[in-house]
Amino acid sequence: MSPRPRLATLLTLRRAERDVAAAELATATRRHRDSEALEARTRAGLEHLAPAAADVHQLRAIAAARLAAANMLDELRADAAASRADLEQASAGYTSASVRLRAVEKLRERAAAAEREAELAREQAALDEVGARKAARA
Repeated sequence: MSPRPRLATLLTLRRAERDVAAAELATATRRHRDSEALEARTRAGLEHLAPAAADVHQLRAIAAARLAAANMLDELRADAAASRADLEQASAGYTSASVRLRAVEKLRERAAAAEREAELAREQAALDEVGARKAARA
């Protein structure tokens, strides 16, 4: 089997890997952006809560609500950190896939150049042979 079909197959495989990595990167980016937006909206919503209570029961309810909100914000921060880690991992995967694809593309370019050079050498050899025959006849 010649190197050309194997390189074409490998190139197709590397392109597919890069496309999958690009899709994973897009998903991780979207998830991270959504996570940060949710955290920001939640924080903004909590900043508008002002204690307007008058009695002890209302103050306790507000304190409990603030504690629950703080816990929710902690969970949202943890989710944002996890999505940031996923984003970094997806970005590294995409970069790696792109590098592997480029390596195969360069290999294919070199093989094509070598093939062109070999074809030119064959043509030159044929021309030299025709010239040698004409010179031998003359």
